[in-house]
Amino acid sequence: MKQEQRTMHIQIRKSVLTRGLVLAAAALALAGCEKGKESGQSLVKVNGTELTVHQLNAELKNSPGVSQPVLLDALVTRQLLVDAAKKDKLDEDPAVLADLQKSRDTILAQAYVTRKVTPPSAPTDEEISQGYKDAPDMFAQRRHYEFSELVIQPGDMNDKIDTLMQSKTTLEDVANYLNSQRISYRREVVTRFSAELPAQMAATLRAMEPGTLFVVKEPQQTLLMSIKESKPMPVSLPAAAPQIRQLLVSKKYNDLVNAQIDYLKKSASIEYLPRGEAIRKTAEQAQQDQAAPVKEKAAAPSASANDEQIKRGVAGLK
Repeated sequence: MKQEQRTMHIQIRKSVLTRGLVLAAAALALAGCEKGKESGQSLVKVNGTELTVHQLNAELKNSPGVSQPVLLDALVTRQLLVDAAKKDKLDEDPAVLADLQKSRDTILAQAYVTRKVTPPSAPTDEEISQGYKDAPDMFAQRRHYEFSELVIQPGDMNDKIDTLMQSKTTLEDVANYLNSQRISYRREVVTRFSAELPAQMAATLRAMEPGTLFVVKEPQQTLLMSIKESKPMPVSLPAAAPQIRQLLVSKKYNDLVNAQIDYLKKSASIEYLPRGEAIRKTAEQAQQDQAAPVKEKAAAPSASANDEQIKRGVAGLK
């Protein structure tokens, strides 16, 4: 359980720290120097700035297994870079200041979550068994897919191609049509396990026979796809148990974090101004589109061009 808690904290920490973290750490190091002068815990001076044992201990905590000399040298190097940045007045640059503020806020938010949310207990055998049943495409009914595809420019897609893709034809027939119309394309073959796909899409593909055609529209390209091969590759419950255990712990922890965030939202005064409200509504619409049910054709289960779930799901095959 201790290992799972440690893994969880590492996952959360990685998900929230940003590229400004190095700059924020440098700023915190500078603040720590003042404390070092008072406590007499200084280890080295760099251009008059004291680096303390507290800073070294913090580095040791975040970098287990790395020796003290290596980390002390890293502290010195970082301080040299900070001094050089300040000499170039980068600490007055608006973009740098924004990154520092963002990193500071992120670290504070992470600290709050760490203190307020206790990692959940290990899942029971019953919960693991239920998790196995609830995700058939990841485990019991896992499949390996091989897809053939013709990649064209979005502007080259037309009604004739759409009709061909929804008919009982082959991808080679579609390629012949593209050749006859001098529409350029490239061929690709991609493979994926059903466990790598969104659950709804994996369930849809499971019902498709090899040779089934479907269209995937992306911003920069349109994919004319066919299921070349589909093979069952199930995973047993004993083999899947470690992964299911980790997934359940992660879900429970995220649920606890979200509950804390919901509490904060309900307790706060949040007012969206016009531009912010427009952005919020755009995000809500995108979520609704993604959650839309998968549509299938009666003759062949080909996805429509407007099927957001299929578009987003198969896009991940790239």
